[in-house]
Amino acid sequence: MSDNPTLIADIGGTNARFALTTDAPRYFQQAQTLEAAEFEHVSDAIDTYLHSHNIKQLKAISLAVAGPIRDGKVTFPNSHWSIDCHSLRARYHTDHVKLLNDWEAISYSLSCLDSGDLINIGGTWDGLPDSDYTVGALGPGSGLGMSGLLRRNDVLIPLVTEGGHAGFSPENQLQGEILAYLHQKFDDRISRERLLSGPGLVNIHEALCEIHGQENPGLIAADIAVAGINKTDPICEETFDLFFEVLGQVAGDIALALGANDGIFIGGGICQRYPNQLLASRFRKGFENKGRHSPLMKDIPTWLITHKNPGLLGASVFAQTNL
Repeated sequence: MSDNPTLIADIGGTNARFALTTDAPRYFQQAQTLEAAEFEHVSDAIDTYLHSHNIKQLKAISLAVAGPIRDGKVTFPNSHWSIDCHSLRARYHTDHVKLLNDWEAISYSLSCLDSGDLINIGGTWDGLPDSDYTVGALGPGSGLGMSGLLRRNDVLIPLVTEGGHAGFSPENQLQGEILAYLHQKFDDRISRERLLSGPGLVNIHEALCEIHGQENPGLIAADIAVAGINKTDPICEETFDLFFEVLGQVAGDIALALGANDGIFIGGGICQRYPNQLLASRFRKGFENKGRHSPLMKDIPTWLITHKNPGLLGASVFAQTNL
């Protein structure tokens, strides 16, 4: 390990995962997860990590963060932390400090995922080409993340988007009824994230209870998922099936919008937690159902990311190529 290594991190509202960059194919080492709630400031967590690994000086810092970045600063919507690049440069005596959107980091990770990091969920794929390519990524978790990655003349270009907040478009009568219910609940436009997220599972379940004239038991997302998987509740089962079908529809929209003919990658905690259900679902049907463009969609591969730390992986790829 270098005397002055590069620190990378993937920081969300609950956990902060730290590591150090290393050469391919590993990309990072000494990974350690710390809970944000245990530290007043992000620098306290960094200091703890550096002390644990006996690191005195850093070459650079590359942090993937789950929050909006403005002028080198981020305030987390689900945490008391805020991060300022200027403060980190001064504290750790390095000019090389960069904040990345968490899905920007995942975009960078796509360039180095291999078959051991992926599960195929439709289409055929022999790996990304050595030439130019365009791919997309999305994933439901606490929200709906979405991004893309272009390779042009050996340069990686991430596409950072807020596509999860684009409007939801129903593709059949049942989805239209769900949209109508959600309009009543939220009294405003309905984004894709209102369905494709942990809270989105709850929204779909509530809507289906109303549509089927059943009492809403007020289940949380985890309970809906368990009941759907175990087939102990028909509405929970329908909720889970519809969730993945809508995810496929949106993934197909992203492929068309970005021209991502080289593939769409699915991440996010929900899909990674339930890979068998995703594989058995109507995801691919929703993905390919694009009218006159359906033949094109059949040729676009879709993959579930199974790598445990794509955010760290992407932060490392960025650091090694840009810092």
